[in-house]
Amino acid sequence: MSFTFNRAVVTGRPFFILLALLFAVSAPSYAQRFFHVDVESKVVHKGSMKVVNKDLYYSKGGNLNILWRAGEYSFYSTTSRFGFTNCYYPASNQSMELDPKMFKAQDELLYLFAEGGIEDMGLNRAGFLLKSTKKDGDYTVRRYEPRSSGSMCAWAEVAYDKEFRPVFVAYYNRKGKIITKTYLSNYRTEKGFTFPMRVTEISYFMEKNDSTVTLDLYKNLEVDVQRELHSYRIPAGAEATSLKDNLQSIIKPKE
Repeated sequence: MSFTFNRAVVTGRPFFILLALLFAVSAPSYAQRFFHVDVESKVVHKGSMKVVNKDLYYSKGGNLNILWRAGEYSFYSTTSRFGFTNCYYPASNQSMELDPKMFKAQDELLYLFAEGGIEDMGLNRAGFLLKSTKKDGDYTVRRYEPRSSGSMCAWAEVAYDKEFRPVFVAYYNRKGKIITKTYLSNYRTEKGFTFPMRVTEISYFMEKNDSTVTLDLYKNLEVDVQRELHSYRIPAGAEATSLKDNLQSIIKPKE
């Protein structure tokens, strides 16, 4: 929101900010919600498949904590509500801060749905505006276009079922060809929270006559059940490192 009022509004703003801060501090603890789900991600590209498992824990208004597992390797990531992500590798007792452009909490579907992104699949926050809405049989289809020109994506579409749950999302380039399309299904509702337990993404981004297919299979959905990993913190004694260092030395234990 941009303020265009006179000096009275400007001088009164600190008072309202103070009220907001006091309200946030004094908010009752029962207002916070806890979300947890596990996911197995299978990525198929050029005939090979990679599998990554993630246990996601999100405290609404707090951190998104993830335990990542790929083969014999595992590590933790924690993303603050301000968008900063740090990773911790137990095998080497090393930590690393990621560039915010590399990982965003809204990239995870659990965070997106917990924050109300089910309505537009996060497109508004990503810089898109709703341009039109139409009916296609039992489905409602919304078209979104980027606010700024020059974007590789010319428009996006989201299709909703009768219960207004997103079941299909597609991004198109300026030639009308699909860049990425996603199917969401097997919805489950737990304590008023609705979430798709199966998500299939097909990406043609920077591909020539090929695609990358990602299948996410979710399980163990929990809502308002606080677990230890909801309050996970990177150990204070972890050795800080960066992407400039050898990644293998971070993942593999020191000899």
